[in-house]
Amino acid sequence: MSSKEGALRRLFLFALGCLPLVVSAATCPSIEPDEQVIIRYVHDGDTVHLKDGRKVRLIGINAPERERDDLPAEPYAEAARQALSSAIKNSDNRVGLIYGKQRHDRYQRTLAHLVSDADENLQQALLARGLAYAVTFPPNDTFAGCYLATEQLARCNENGIWSNPRAIISSDEIDQARGFQIISGIIEHVSQTRKGVWLFSKDLMIGVRSANLESFDTQHLFSLKGKQVIVRGWVNPIKQSSKENGQDQHAAKYYMRIRHPSSITPKVTDCQPSAVH
Repeated sequence: MSSKEGALRRLFLFALGCLPLVVSAATCPSIEPDEQVIIRYVHDGDTVHLKDGRKVRLIGINAPERERDDLPAEPYAEAARQALSSAIKNSDNRVGLIYGKQRHDRYQRTLAHLVSDADENLQQALLARGLAYAVTFPPNDTFAGCYLATEQLARCNENGIWSNPRAIISSDEIDQARGFQIISGIIEHVSQTRKGVWLFSKDLMIGVRSANLESFDTQHLFSLKGKQVIVRGWVNPIKQSSKENGQDQHAAKYYMRIRHPSSITPKVTDCQPSAVH
């Protein structure tokens, strides 16, 4: 095993919670970039365009959306874009790309972590200022634990988006929300079909599809029944004329698919981090 593969393996274990998360200002572990590139311009807080024409989506974070499709900009969307742009300019528009195991998304955007010439992880910098949310899409989970811990510190300090008391909504408030959300609720029912594990909280159905179950502890998912959790992802309305995978929806009106254990964690009440299972 090469030194780089060894480093990636250690970080993978960290991301899965085999090492404890500690809320601190410590930087994410350093990895040698796969490529040095020049940034042409910053589209928003999680997307940049390179001089060579490629579009790069930053792995591990979701920044507030700018104004689009007649929808108003989300709070801190412009602040996130400006913060990322400023960090890149301070790096003379040159950054390193650290690729994940999956190099492109379905939109053919390049997927990478950005590192400045001062070896600063730019995703972590945005999370620390409360200008992005941590979100993990396997197999690109190298910094999952570090990003979640950084986000929790920003939340404890009420930085940026975390200064809004509705940054986390309850599962009975989803009627007023769309897109990416962080939701607090009690898991009322858990079941499993051949297509995945399904958790229900008020109007929300949370799906862990079979393709992602290998990243989860299924027994732990069932143990969440009756417990209050924080879940993160994209909320979509359920067509009431359909049955999700032939499953009784328990009157759920909305659906959220999660792909990584860091997307469903115990509710934090004392401003201390919870382990990623």
